[in-house]
Parts: sequence; C-alpha cells; structure tokens
Amino acid sequence: MQTPVSPERLQGEKDELNWLLTSGVLGRSSNLARMLTFVCEKHFQGQDDQITEYSIATEALGRRDHFDPQDDTIVRVTAHSLRKRLQEIYQTDGVHRPIHIQIPLGNYLPSFVHIGADGAPAAQDAPATDASSGHALRDSHLPDVTPRPKRLLRWLLTAAILAMVSILCGYYFFAHRNAAKTPVTAAPGLPAQLQPKNTIRALMGTGRKTYVDRSGFTWTPGNYCPGGDNVTVAAQNIMGTEDPYLYQGGIRGIAHCVFPVKPGEYEIHFHFAETSDLQTATHPAVLSINAGTGISFDVVDSAGGDGIATSYVWPGIRPENDGAIHVDYTSEASLLNAVEILPADSDNLLPVRIATSPSSITDSANKLWLSDRYFRGGRRGLIPDSAKTANRGIYTYNRVGRFRYDIPVAPLGMYRVTLYFSEPWFGEHNLVNGGPGSRIFNVSCNGNMLLKNFDIIAEGGTSPVVKTFDNIQASTRGNIELSFMPVVNYPEINAIEVIPEPSR
Repeated sequence: MQTPVSPERLQGEKDELNWLLTSGVLGRSSNLARMLTFVCEKHFQGQDDQITEYSIATEALGRRDHFDPQDDTIVRVTAHSLRKRLQEIYQTDGVHRPIHIQIPLGNYLPSFVHIGADGAPAAQDAPATDASSGHALRDSHLPDVTPRPKRLLRWLLTAAILAMVSILCGYYFFAHRNAAKTPVTAAPGLPAQLQPKNTIRALMGTGRKTYVDRSGFTWTPGNYCPGGDNVTVAAQNIMGTEDPYLYQGGIRGIAHCVFPVKPGEYEIHFHFAETSDLQTATHPAVLSINAGTGISFDVVDSAGGDGIATSYVWPGIRPENDGAIHVDYTSEASLLNAVEILPADSDNLLPVRIATSPSSITDSANKLWLSDRYFRGGRRGLIPDSAKTANRGIYTYNRVGRFRYDIPVAPLGMYRVTLYFSEPWFGEHNLVNGGPGSRIFNVSCNGNMLLKNFDIIAEGGTSPVVKTFDNIQASTRGNIELSFMPVVNYPEINAIEVIPEPSR
C-alpha cells in the first residue's frame, strides 16, 4: 500500500516528470520517455501493483498481448538505459533540480528524492539507518551526497588532474607503443596450430594483443566493429575456460560488425563472460547475423553466474553480397568478448572434441582434441605415477568431482555424444587398492539419464571404456548439458566428442 503524500509534494513530483519529458534531457529514445511516463503515471494514480514487466511492455512499449519476457528483453534493456540516463541527468543538467526521479534496481517502481537547500535528500528520503549499528543502510536509488567544492578549487583540481593524465598518457604511449606487437601466449612453448584458410578468430575491443590460446589457435585484434563502446577488463579468473585472456576486453552498446570472408559456408562462435558486479537482470543482449532474426538472452543466465565463460554457436552462415558476414550486437552492460568464424562444409555443426587437458591433443588418427572448456565445477584430476604411461593421448588427464559440461551447439539439433573414460586410480593395474564398486556415478544429458550406477572398472577392467549415445537433441537454447553425479566416490571423465547426426 502506498503512503499518501501531500498535494504540494505530489505536484512537485509531477512537475519534475514534466521537465524531464519536455526539456530534451532524455535524448532521442522515445522508449525511455514512454516507460518513464507509464511508471510515474501509474504511481501517481496509486497503482504501483500494476507496474509490471508485462504491463510496461504491452501498454507502454507497444508489445502485443502474447509478450513473453523470456524471449523479449525490451523492458529490461529499456529500464537499464533509463536508469543510466537518469543518473547522468542528475549529475549534469539536473544536478540542482529540487526533485530527483530514480528507478531503483530490482523493480520498475519510480522513486522521488526531494533535495533540500543544502543539497542533501529531505529527511523522509534519507537512507534508512540500522538501529543496531547506527550505520546508514545503502539504498541504491538515492544519490551519494558530498559537499560541493567552490568553483575555483574545483577548476584547479580538474586542471591538475588533466595535466597528470596527459603526462601519464604520453609516458604510456612511449613505453608501450610496440607492446601490442608482442603476442600473449597462454602456454609458452606450445606450438601454434595451422589455421584453415578463411578462419577468423577475433578479439573484440581496443587495446588487445595477439593471443595464442591453450589449443594453439591464434586470436588477433581487429577493427571489425566501428560502432559500440570498447571496454578493457582487468585480468581475473574466468571459470569454464583455460583461456581467460579472451575475456579481458570487448564491445557493448549498439555495435555493427563486418567480417570480410571468401564465399562459402561458415560456423560462428560468440564468446561471453560477465565480468562486472552489476545487479541481476541488467545483462540482456540481442544478437543477429546478416540482419536476420535476433536472439535475446542474458549473459549471466546463460553462463550460470558472473565470471563464467559461455558461448553461442551459429552454423550454416554465408556472407552477404558484399563479401562479408554482418553481426549486430546490442547490450547496455554485457560485453561481446571474442568471435570465431570457421569455414564449414555444410549447415551441420563442426565436430566438437574436448580433452580434459590444459592444452590440445592430437590423437593417433590425427584428430585434434581441444583443451578443456565449457565445464562447471570439478577439477583436473591427480593422475598417479602408476597410470602415467607413455602415449596415453586423450586419457592423459581427467576431470574429477561433481561437475557438468555445457557444450554449445545448434538449437534443437540432433547429435551423437561419445564419452571416454579410463580409471586413473583404483584397480590392480594402477597398483592402488580397490576394484569394481570403488567408483560409481551417474551421467545425465539435458535432464535425461544416460548412465546409471556406471562403474568404469566393472565394465572395462584395465581398459578404457567408450560410451556412445545417438540421437541426442540439443536444448532450445542450443546446449548439450552433461551432468556427472557421484554415487560412490567422485565421477571422472577423460574426453567428450559431439558430432552432428547425418541429415536424413
């Protein structure tokens, strides 16, 4: 239930809304004005309970009655842009306005902060206080209020800062003008793989260096996307990948990217990892190729959290008549970190082969197995000396624990999934006590059980065990999720292969 406000206070709030709508400070986006008008008018009418994502979409933003927020992120994208614009307004043109309108994170209800003569929020709008500690509780919709310095002092400080920045920039350019020419190598000494012609592995954003990843592939920076905002990210741990450097930069905003390629068919991989600490539901993005139908998604929801690598795969792509593949990416917060464009022979997905190794492995059949990726949880297993025989190939390393793999593929495609196991610890052949029954676990795929009470030693003895499953359908989101769940001791696996089923 809303708290009644005085007529004078209510009129002031309506006047502030009118100023925002008529002064031009909101910019050219009509969606921002429509959303702000809708939520404020509902609030003035005492109908806060009617301010929902669905009502905003259908009554303010022109979406139809069958609007589904899972498929269309228009409200979240607009709300994020509106929050950002209001914050900018009240730090610049509206800094001295008597009332500041905010849209707090976590909902779409408007908040009206009345500013006193001293520049601080009125008593009823001040942050709440924790009675037990006396400390103010942080309220994200209230502005941080600091005393305003005198103009002369502010001018002098600004001039000093600009001078220091100029000196530092000059030094940085002089010291690092050739740094971008020096490639970063994930594993020094690892030979680079020969890449097929017409392959593009592009690092998004400015200031990136050429990078040789754990599988030996070379990634290069390039000015493919003249639009959008370029962002550099500090080095940090990224789960689900052996190559965190891929995610140390990217683009966001409204970006149109052009990738020149030769005629033919291609498969595109888009790589993301959310490295900010923004609130939930602030990471919606829209991605489309060659002006086709866009897909809407949330990077954090897709990955399962912040700081986790995730990918989208699009097979069967051909260049436009201008000899280029065009990619449109729109997101206010989340970065597009890297793009792979791989030549393909058909519309089918290229084979996916992953070894649980820190680097790529080429097997006896000359097939390349990529370094470990797409994993959540678990760890690289400790292989006993007794198991470290020569030429073990894809059985040299394993992932062990409670874990899953979330492998990106084409949505709803049909695939053959093959799992490779070798017991690294238990059994007489490893000179360690324990035989059948020492390690038992379950494996499920997209919620369906593939292996129940699986026992590597009981099935294979001293030999590796290979399990193949046909007609595995990918999820609507384009994933094959393999979950490994312990029964007795922890699950383990050595390698995973995903191959598209032949077209019928």
